[in-house]
Amino acid sequence: MIAVQIINFGLLLVLLKKVLYKPILETILKRKEELEGIEKEKAEIEKTKREVEADKKNTLIETQKEKNEILTKAKREAEIEKRKIIERANLEAKEILQGTKKQIERDKRKKQF
Repeated sequence: MIAVQIINFGLLLVLLKKVLYKPILETILKRKEELEGIEKEKAEIEKTKREVEADKKNTLIETQKEKNEILTKAKREAEIEKRKIIERANLEAKEILQGTKKQIERDKRKKQF
């Protein structure tokens, strides 16, 4: 009788191993692989995110440099144009003043005659 129970217990173990243990183990291994894949994807995404952020920062720095260069150049050109305008205005004022002085001298000479 004990031999029959041992055989029955052995058959139960074999049956449970095939019916329950293998499918559960396969499911656990499959989920483990899926989790590993997800972790790998997560690491790749984080790496890409860091690279994009670094590129964004570098682009922003370059854009700021270009903006500053453009502003500096525009200020220089505006200053040059301002000086030219002031020079022309001063020349015109001198010419007008000289013309007025000459006119005054002519008027004085006419009155003297």
